[in-house]
Amino acid sequence: MSLFKLEKVTKIYPPYFKALIGIDLTIEENDFVLLTGATGAGKTTLLKLLYKAEVPTSGEIYFKSIPYSKMSKKTLKELRKKMGIVFQDHKLFLDLSVYENIKLSLILSNKPPKKLKLLIYEFLERFGLASKAKKRVKELSGGERQKVGIIRAIIRDPQIIIADEPTGNLDPDSIREVVKVFKEFHSKGKTVILATHDPVILKESPGKIITLNRGELVNYVENS
Repeated sequence: MSLFKLEKVTKIYPPYFKALIGIDLTIEENDFVLLTGATGAGKTTLLKLLYKAEVPTSGEIYFKSIPYSKMSKKTLKELRKKMGIVFQDHKLFLDLSVYENIKLSLILSNKPPKKLKLLIYEFLERFGLASKAKKRVKELSGGERQKVGIIRAIIRDPQIIIADEPTGNLDPDSIREVVKVFKEFHSKGKTVILATHDPVILKESPGKIITLNRGELVNYVENS
């Protein structure tokens, strides 16, 4: 059974901008999908449709055969619990500390406080941010905010990672670390869906490369 299936999906933003046009696409469980294409190609819109921040103008999206158009609020809530989302604009709480931002994503975790703290610092160490744990997010650089957003998305150990340009502000070493993290998730049987034009990610990540151009799916290849 496919994980996500898009059938003739079109998204038009008022008054008449066609962000996506007639997209047919299947994403299987444990796929590693790379969405690429120029700015404005429709990558972000497609991701928003997958986590239901947007709805199609026409066509249908399915999650394990359940149509999004008929999905209950309860099912949608369960689906989003399975997802870790890295937003292009981070969506962090600027006046909270790095530690507090990450802790919020674990607020419903059953882990005891001591283990929770150890887990957060483990991820902060890995991404070189342990010394910034108590700093407010608004004091961080763009690249540091990007790393916090990535940690927040993956620390819950989700089944599905959806990331929109996750390495846009990062240096080459940090990009490779992020790729390594996503590969580790994939190796555990999880599904990874990245929107990117980063040549390092495109070269070093195995899986399906899907190219969009002006809202249309124009190429689909397996990256060995």
